[in-house]
Amino acid sequence: MIGKLDEFPDDTRRVVDIDGVDIAVFNVGGTFHAMRNACPHKSAPLCTNATGMMLESAPDVYDWGREGEIVRCPWHGFEFNLSDGKSVVAPQLKLRARVYKVDIEGEEVALYV
Repeated sequence: MIGKLDEFPDDTRRVVDIDGVDIAVFNVGGTFHAMRNACPHKSAPLCTNATGMMLESAPDVYDWGREGEIVRCPWHGFEFNLSDGKSVVAPQLKLRARVYKVDIEGEEVALYV
């Protein structure tokens, strides 16, 4: 167990230390995700915030979406899906952020590493 459910309010993230590894736990509208707080490219602190991304749109139109589903590396801009850690730009690549299973057990949040 990594904490009480009320310690993880909606639309927030919290970094926890599990045996010396920083793991960010996100509560996105009641759905929990956990991701290692290190970009697989150069180990930048990947989980500084959950964000969205620019969506495909017409020229000179800037549509923003997927709010709370994507994390972006602050050093080089690599983007990863919170749900599976896959690269947004090139999901077929092996460059993938490490994700973990999160469960709610009663009033406790459990993280499986």
